[in-house]
Amino acid sequence: MNVSMSIVTYNSADEIEGVLDSLAKSNLGGIDLKVYVVDNNSTDNTTAIIKEKYPEVVLIENEKNLGFGAAHNVAINMADSEYHIIVNPDIVFLKNTLQDLASYVSENPDAVIVTPKILNNDEELSEQFLPKKNPKIKYLLGGIFENKSKICKRWRREYTMQDRKNNEPCEIDFCTGCFMFCRTEALKKVGGFDERYFLHFEDADLTREMKKIGKTMFVPFVQVVHKWHRDNHGNKKILLIAFRSMMIYFKKWNLRLVK
Repeated sequence: MNVSMSIVTYNSADEIEGVLDSLAKSNLGGIDLKVYVVDNNSTDNTTAIIKEKYPEVVLIENEKNLGFGAAHNVAINMADSEYHIIVNPDIVFLKNTLQDLASYVSENPDAVIVTPKILNNDEELSEQFLPKKNPKIKYLLGGIFENKSKICKRWRREYTMQDRKNNEPCEIDFCTGCFMFCRTEALKKVGGFDERYFLHFEDADLTREMKKIGKTMFVPFVQVVHKWHRDNHGNKKILLIAFRSMMIYFKKWNLRLVK
């Protein structure tokens, strides 16, 4: 099975070894894997680490920060594979992650994106409940104020489908951009990520585009660890970027801000 993978980095020196080392230790089985790291003009030693320790990786050094989706598109456009995986640098692979996902997608030809269960990097490896429904204003408010309001907490739980027992694969509206296992042909057919989004909402948008072609699935029996921190809380610059992306998303999909 021919598989490609893209990891976008930006000052990711403290993360890139974790994802690449865990990938090397995972069970690839019969997967022929090509890894692209697309660096968005890091000012730390991210690229030096890759050049020194991971010569097998295809390193692409952008002259400026293109943003999340546009940087992934650089690798997607180069990929000549059956499947392409979009991975964050703060992901940790478990033993059979890729082998199990590859088996599932090959056995389910109508699936165009598969996302595994995302786990927190804690002692319990608890589930990291990320959005699975299409964005709505109430869901976004729920994410910001879930610890300050009961109704916002309920909206957040609804957005992430926390109260639904997802023990079996199921269709979802929103596959998280921290880990997407995609059919390359379908990914190229929709043109990859919409590059109008610099950061945030590009994964919700891509899932929605891919859903026109096939099924977008959550597969809970496959798992990865995500060393996630919610960077849009308290950071005015990130909040402004997120707000701009939100406006692009709602306008593109002809959604009302208030329902």
